[in-house]
Amino acid sequence: MAQPPIEFHREIDALVKGRKKWENWREPEDPIRYAFAKLLRERDKTRRVYDVDPFVEVYDLREDIIGIYTESLDGMGDSWIFLINGPERALVIDTSFGLGNLKGLIREIIGDKPYDVANTHSHFDHAYGNYQFDRVYCHEYEAPKLLKNMNEHVWDYLFDENGVPIWYDFKREDLCGFKEYEVVGVPDGYTFDLGGGHEVELVFLPGHSTGHCGFLDKKNRIFFPGDDCCVGAIGIGRQPGIPYEEYASVEALYKELVKICDRTDEFDSLFPSHGPVEIGPVMLFSAMEACKAVLDAPSCYDEKFETPHGTQYGRKIFESGYLRYSATSVYMNKVAEID
Repeated sequence: MAQPPIEFHREIDALVKGRKKWENWREPEDPIRYAFAKLLRERDKTRRVYDVDPFVEVYDLREDIIGIYTESLDGMGDSWIFLINGPERALVIDTSFGLGNLKGLIREIIGDKPYDVANTHSHFDHAYGNYQFDRVYCHEYEAPKLLKNMNEHVWDYLFDENGVPIWYDFKREDLCGFKEYEVVGVPDGYTFDLGGGHEVELVFLPGHSTGHCGFLDKKNRIFFPGDDCCVGAIGIGRQPGIPYEEYASVEALYKELVKICDRTDEFDSLFPSHGPVEIGPVMLFSAMEACKAVLDAPSCYDEKFETPHGTQYGRKIFESGYLRYSATSVYMNKVAEID
C-alpha cells in the first residue's frame, strides 16, 4: 500500500495579494510540486505582478509562452493559465477561478492583439474565470458541462454561512462576477491559427472529464495536457447523467494516450495545468502504462480510501503520482469488479 501523504505545508514567498488558509487546506503537500514552486516563485527572475491583477504571478516560460500562476481558492492544487502569444493572435488556455482581472492582465501583456480563450476542461480551477469573456472554446463533449455550470452561484462553495472565504483570504468583490458567455464546442483536431504559420491543435484527451482536452503548440513543440498528465494525482471521476459520461473513464483516457504517445516526435515538452512544467514526454508513457495496468487488473491498486462519493483507488504512476479511479470509472460501458 502507499505511504501516507505528507500533510504539512511550508510557506513560499509569494507576491500575490491573497493568502492561503493552511488550517483549512484539503490537499496534502506534494513534495515535488512544493520543490518546483519554491524554486520558481522565489528564484525565477522573470516573476512579476501587474497592478491590474495583483492575485497572480506572471512568468516568461518561453519567448512567446507566458505562464500565469494562480493560487487555489478551494484548498486544492494551484493551477496554471497559459498565454501563447502568436505573431497575429494569442491563445489563452484556461482561466482559473475568476479572482482578479485576467482580462485586463491579458491586455496589459499583449496590447490590442486579438486572442481566443479555450478550456482544457470545465472544472472550477480552470474555467470559472470564463465569465470575464464573451466566447470560450472547448472540446465539444465538454460544452454541456460548461453550459450546466453557467450560473451566478458557482463561487458560493468557497464561502461559509457567514460569507467568509474558507480556504483563501480574499474579498468576494474581487471575483470577476457572473455574465453569460458563448460556449463553442469544437472537435478533436480543431486548429487555432495564431498567424505566421503558428498553429495550436486541440487534442481530445478525456478521462479527468468527459471532454477534457490538451493543446499541441506545433511551433514551440509543446503539449499542454491539462490535468490528464501532471505531477500528483490524475483523478478519473464519472458523473452519472452527464452527456458523454463514458469518456470520464480510465479506458477512454488510455485510448487517447496511445494516440498522443504515437505523436511524440511532434513535441519535446509537457506543460501541465498543475505543478512543474518543461516535463519530458515520458510522463505520458508512464500514465498510459498505469491506465493499462488498471484496465487489465482493477484490483491491483496501491492505495484505497473512502470519500463522500464512495471508495476510490490509486495506482502508482512511475515518478509522477497516482491514477485515481472508482469501480464505475474504469471502463467506458461496464462497472469494474474490484476486490
